[in-house]
Amino acid sequence: MASFLSILFGCGQKNKPQSTSVFPEEKFSVIQATLKEKPIVGSINMAYKDYYKKNKYPWCLKIYIALDLENLFENGLPKENESAIANKLEDELLSEIQKITTAHYIGHVFNDTFLDIYIYLEEPEKVHQYLQTQINKEGLARPFKYEIEQDPKWTNVNPFFN
Repeated sequence: MASFLSILFGCGQKNKPQSTSVFPEEKFSVIQATLKEKPIVGSINMAYKDYYKKNKYPWCLKIYIALDLENLFENGLPKENESAIANKLEDELLSEIQKITTAHYIGHVFNDTFLDIYIYLEEPEKVHQYLQTQINKEGLARPFKYEIEQDPKWTNVNPFFN
């Protein structure tokens, strides 16, 4: 079980920001839950629970990577190879986003055939422009969609901190 969890949660944590002054010390925790009789498994940086600069980063970027249905368990969670593919795409996207702007990576959750990624931003326009160049890119490992919405109280991720 430990190796399975390490496979699921290997991404995002490699992409540490250059400057630590605006970022809290990383405290990733594994979360497990059930939603509509399907398991949810993820890795969340719990240091953001009481992060005092939330109001400076009011834009929530949610990226949804679609997993290959042939490489999933019956419960919708990925097998090892599929997890590695999704994690690699996540790392690539996150790395580029962090080059564009200050990006607070909260974590990710495997959720019924998808990998959901949560990132908070100060200014979303350049990130939106970048993601538009990637979303229909030929040769993409997995299709993905995204949305950016104002969430000044971080309500999208608050349930993960409880």
